[in-house]
Amino acid sequence: MGPFVREPEKEPFLRRMRLSDLGAAMEVDRRSLPKPWSERIWRDELDSPFGLYLVLEQDGRVIGQIGVRSVLDELHITTIAVLPEHRRRGHARALIGAALAAYPDARFVHLEVRPTNRTARALYASLGFRETGRRPRYYGDEDALLMTLDLSEGPFGG
Repeated sequence: MGPFVREPEKEPFLRRMRLSDLGAAMEVDRRSLPKPWSERIWRDELDSPFGLYLVLEQDGRVIGQIGVRSVLDELHITTIAVLPEHRRRGHARALIGAALAAYPDARFVHLEVRPTNRTARALYASLGFRETGRRPRYYGDEDALLMTLDLSEGPFGG
């Protein structure tokens, strides 16, 4: 290729998060969330036998992440974030789909979202999540909306 021809960007791919990804995952959080997790919380989550953490990598760089906890037939999306410059390309949808695919026997999926995060709320609603409750002062400065997906009804289920 000549000096003025740009090589096409490699497609992003999903994989399990490794401890070596911790710094990159924390950077995604820092650039995406008003109150990112501390290193201690991340380490505790990665050590948990009930969690699955995935990263979306492109060109050797982590551009997104998702964490899910599993208890019986219920999942809880604990964290999801995509770097601002990589948003609106279906990455969050792909992260959610991959995390849910890892638990084929799951029946319900829960998550919390800030009421002011209209973009995230619209994404979750488009995937079949419904508002099912409110957690007062969940974020300290703001309540959280609890959203639930019944996989027997939603686009990821039957």
